[in-house]
Amino acid sequence: MNILFGVDTGTTKVIYMSFCFLFLYTAALTLLNMEKTIISSINDDNENFEVDGYNILAIVYAVFGVSLWLGPAAINIIGLRTSMVAAAFLYTLFISSVLVENAWAIYLTTSSGGIAASLLWTAEGKYLVSNSPPEVTSRNVGIFWAFYCSSSIIGNLYSFYILEGKEYLDRGSRHLIIFTLTIIAGVATLLFILVPPAEKNETEDKKLQKVNPLKELKTTWKVFKTKEMMILAVTFCYTGLHQAFCSGIYSPSIGFTLQFGSRSKQLVPLSGVFLGLGQVIGSCWQILQGKKLSKLRWGRRIVLTTGIVAQFISFALIYINIPPSAVFGNTTDSAIIKSNIFIAIFCSVLLGIGDGCLNTQNFSIIAVLFPNEAAQSCALYNFSKAVFVALGFFLPSFFNLHHQLIFLAIMAIFALISYIYADMCTLKKCNDQNNKSTVLSLLLLVFFCQASLTCIINSYFWQ
Repeated sequence: MNILFGVDTGTTKVIYMSFCFLFLYTAALTLLNMEKTIISSINDDNENFEVDGYNILAIVYAVFGVSLWLGPAAINIIGLRTSMVAAAFLYTLFISSVLVENAWAIYLTTSSGGIAASLLWTAEGKYLVSNSPPEVTSRNVGIFWAFYCSSSIIGNLYSFYILEGKEYLDRGSRHLIIFTLTIIAGVATLLFILVPPAEKNETEDKKLQKVNPLKELKTTWKVFKTKEMMILAVTFCYTGLHQAFCSGIYSPSIGFTLQFGSRSKQLVPLSGVFLGLGQVIGSCWQILQGKKLSKLRWGRRIVLTTGIVAQFISFALIYINIPPSAVFGNTTDSAIIKSNIFIAIFCSVLLGIGDGCLNTQNFSIIAVLFPNEAAQSCALYNFSKAVFVALGFFLPSFFNLHHQLIFLAIMAIFALISYIYADMCTLKKCNDQNNKSTVLSLLLLVFFCQASLTCIINSYFWQ
């Protein structure tokens, strides 16, 4: 294995790709976090502008999910690096469309954001696995995720300072934020051009033009029907619901809670900053403990369980700290307790830690289960997640914040059970009877925990 500056070349390539993602998602994640708030402010300025921020995000992820079925074929035909460059350009187009403040322009380019995501994440998964031997896969996933999550901190921190002292998101502030994000996305597009070829794909260039898209689609379907993928689909779907909540629903809900005072809108990007901070904490913990965790039989399960516990705590605190109507728009309603800024931001950190643990361990188990179908398995993971991210963004149109939190808590239980069951089957440490007993015991335990949590929450209603 070649070594460069004390780091193998495969890891060096992963670091550079991660750096490119840092730039691109500094723009993209900031927009996603503030989409609802920005669109709402445009609606306030222009009564004829009939666009809903949640619907835009739902469409992006719906297109993302559908496009993922063709993602593996597309990247094998045009190549990993070309796919990444094309995706970055489409992201730039999607971000810049908000500057026009025209409903048709925004809806027209919304699909480009979904197509870009399908190309980029499928290529990223294959590129990461191709450059990561099994013994360093978890570490490299953690490195990538730390870079990716840092992007949320940078972009939202910029927006936080732009909104200093502003009770209202005016046109000038909106344009300044979006224009800056467009420039950053454009720079990322140029950086992706310089991404080096993947370790295991350098000798495959001559075969790219011979790839049969129909055959690739059949291979993807074959992976989808495997027992392991069907079991993990529950975890992947919950990951999507949680991502929708923490990336585009929770932060705007803080901004719509007028009980926080004149700085409520400024808390939207601040929540995004601490969400990213939590994701980085979760990723860095896994990088530092990567070798120890990889040697443990329960390594992946420990990380995922830690993330789920952090999410449960955040759900309980959000339930009592944010009014249920905050998900719909500006509200003066009171929460179960007096809304507290510290608790609100602390919940962002917990959501970030949980999200980081979920995503890194999902990638980690995929790399172990499907090393020879990296593009297909990553596409399916992102497909399952994208469909439920889209569903998650449609939920605010029908359910208040508290109803969504209860639904997320229930889904988290089944996600944890599914992941542990799949991990046990993968490691082949238990026979089928032991697997069933362990899963049943875990089921009883988590339902006991949820019952206790429900009792604690309900007690506030009677005080």
